[in-house]
Amino acid sequence: METLEKKKVNGNGNGNGKALLADVKELRGKNGEKLIKLGDPIPTEVVQNEVKTEVKTEVKTQETVIVNPPKKELTLDQKIEKVENLKILIEKREKLEESRKKLSSFVFGSHQFSEKIVLTDDRGNSFNTSNSEVFAKVVGTINETLITKISEIEKQIEF
Repeated sequence: METLEKKKVNGNGNGNGKALLADVKELRGKNGEKLIKLGDPIPTEVVQNEVKTEVKTEVKTQETVIVNPPKKELTLDQKIEKVENLKILIEKREKLEESRKKLSSFVFGSHQFSEKIVLTDDRGNSFNTSNSEVFAKVVGTINETLITKISEIEKQIEF
């Protein structure tokens, strides 16, 4: 690599062999080849006695660490209560699954007006329909509700 020579302008050199920025109109290598001229775009890398200028960008990220505290040991009574609650939840889930399976066994639409829905309240009032479309929608809604309830119960079952 060639070393750079100082061009002295109007006698303003500082005597240490290095030119001041104001003194430099152009830089030439030892063989006379033009390296930098005043007004030229500044190169991203200027070489003078093996000195390089670099721009570094540092990106910092923030990391969040969640630490779960150790679980408290349950007393025997608390363990028994938890097991009883789990048993109740499991029984509810089993009943809902049984209802869902029974509901899925319904066949409708094959014999027009053969299916029937009867709704009765505690006062003895009742509503009857044998419309296949209504029957299918009611069965579908009940099935969706059962699936939702089953998933809610499954989320509650924890050890």
